[in-house]
Amino acid sequence: MLEYTQRWPETVMTEITYTIINKSLCEPVGELVDLCFPDMPDIDKYDAEDLAELEAVFPQGTIVALDGDKPVGMGTGIFVDLDFDNLPPTENDLLEINNESAHNPAGDYYYGSDFCVHPDYRGRGIGRAIYVRRKALVTDNQKLGFAAAAVLPGYLHHKHELNIDQYLEKVKAKEIFDPTLSMQIRNGFKIIRPVQHFFTYPKSDNWAALIFWENPNLAEQG
Repeated sequence: MLEYTQRWPETVMTEITYTIINKSLCEPVGELVDLCFPDMPDIDKYDAEDLAELEAVFPQGTIVALDGDKPVGMGTGIFVDLDFDNLPPTENDLLEINNESAHNPAGDYYYGSDFCVHPDYRGRGIGRAIYVRRKALVTDNQKLGFAAAAVLPGYLHHKHELNIDQYLEKVKAKEIFDPTLSMQIRNGFKIIRPVQHFFTYPKSDNWAALIFWENPNLAEQG
């Protein structure tokens, strides 16, 4: 198993290791996604078959955190070209072309799709460590940056008094904590704008936040 311990600093939880996905991990990682997103329809999250397709075309884009042999965190992604002002109607339209992965090795961006950490393992630096490895994929391949559409689980508790723009502003200002978006902001992501119905996520009335992390190496050159 290829582990990235020599490339990135270890997290405080030394028993957690990190690897790119392989065939043996597709089924248990799919089960992890189901556990973390029970309310999301199957079409909007990766199952074992989808992960096997990703493993075949771009295994480096999917990082898996392991406690022994047990997957406890994961982050998937592919290289694509993006126009932030003219996104496809849905995330699936971005990720697939004619029912096949839209991964383009020459694409300017890494688009991160599914990301999750097992509920029992949250707060232990696993999410941050997965993001470190995905960012390194961006810098090592000289991509413009890392884009994603962040689910907003915290909006459930504020949607009756705040519209989506107000909610994102308060999360950005650290006046409200969102379990997903706040973590991504701490990891250097900027909020571009809200998007709705990009995928189904009932907790936030199908709202998500389009976010972006710019490759700092290219930004310095510019």
